[in-house]
Amino acid sequence: MKTAGIIAEYNPFHNGHQYQIETVRHLTGADFVIVAMSGDFMQRGVPAIADKYTRTRMALLGGADLVLELPAVWATASAEYFAAGGVQLLGKTGVVDTLCYGCETPEKELMQAIVEVLSKNASDYQMLVSYNMKQGNPFPVARSHALCSLLPSFSSDAVSSFLASPNNILALEYEKAIARWNSINSVHDRTFSSMPVQRIGEGYHSTKTGVTYASATAIRNALLVPSENDGNHNHSMFISTGSFDFELSQMLPDTSASLLATLAQQNLLLDTDAFSQALYTRLWALYDGGYAGFADCGKDLSHRITQQLEHFLSFSQFADLLKSKNTTYTRICRALLHILLNIRQDDYAALWQPDGIPYLRVLGFRRDSSVLLSAIKKEASVPLITKVADASSILHGIAYKRFLHDVACADLYRTTSSMQIQTELPNEYRQPIVLV
Repeated sequence: MKTAGIIAEYNPFHNGHQYQIETVRHLTGADFVIVAMSGDFMQRGVPAIADKYTRTRMALLGGADLVLELPAVWATASAEYFAAGGVQLLGKTGVVDTLCYGCETPEKELMQAIVEVLSKNASDYQMLVSYNMKQGNPFPVARSHALCSLLPSFSSDAVSSFLASPNNILALEYEKAIARWNSINSVHDRTFSSMPVQRIGEGYHSTKTGVTYASATAIRNALLVPSENDGNHNHSMFISTGSFDFELSQMLPDTSASLLATLAQQNLLLDTDAFSQALYTRLWALYDGGYAGFADCGKDLSHRITQQLEHFLSFSQFADLLKSKNTTYTRICRALLHILLNIRQDDYAALWQPDGIPYLRVLGFRRDSSVLLSAIKKEASVPLITKVADASSILHGIAYKRFLHDVACADLYRTTSSMQIQTELPNEYRQPIVLV
């Protein structure tokens, strides 16, 4: 039995994702494809546009066989932790042979050279990044300058161009994490290979619609349209149900378009500012103690938050207000989300420890993939959770604490959705597993 693994957000699941799964099956000859998918909150520091169960159904109908949830602490982290969390989750299934990921430029030689610098020459790299940031450069620019200096055999244009793509950055982190996983687990014969898959269509940041392979950004923008009374702050949003015209259906598999249309009609697509009130309340509750202990925050950003909190209008407006030359909007959003979800810098210490990924939470699977679940139950190095109510008897100590944190994150998303439509939605204990 050959099994491929993919780490994804599917925010939402579109034609490019379906193409990737089909290509992975073709290139690897995999009998099954497992997806490690983010739950209700994303790596860019924002909520998912659709809940994790709807996105799981999209993935299964789009070709995946099994969807496992990537815990929120890793799903909302920067690229290094996001990739490492996903790699460990797939590795701990005990059945994944190949991890496949999409990238803009699958140039293995350059990728491996950068990975070697990041892994074996980390101190020089960090010193150069720090120096460049002190010169007033934001982190992405500082990173590019540092790697160009340490890779003289490659042209600066080639290195800079490669690093300009978020998907290429993730690709590097996947390769780093896979190398570390394999070095740790080689004696147990639990290693796996990697396979980059060339992305097709529009780039990560593209907002172009009306094309077959549009970016997730473009699709979200087509679904979430600023209301006329937003002013310049864009702090309230409404769902444009009229967006489901030919252009949008062209960009999505029919099943994804249908599921999103249903959510839109129910007013259940969420944007960042749906969480504005929750964030504002949380920030004031923690005001006296500051925010420096939360992941991606630090003392400088904590100070700016306390100084600017009285000017808070919305999640997105406040993130934009806090943005500086050295701190990107995405980094600010991620820090604010970590404060909201109570994810602290100390939580990252568990990254490569046994309790970093202490369980495998099943969100959904295809009925014809029962043999895959049986194999995981036999080979996995951590417990497989298929029913939330059973977790208390299966998990203990820090593992159960981490599980409850994910339940709490899901409940925040559910409660926000419920308030938006003024109807109570089922909580994690009443939400059935997705079967197709």
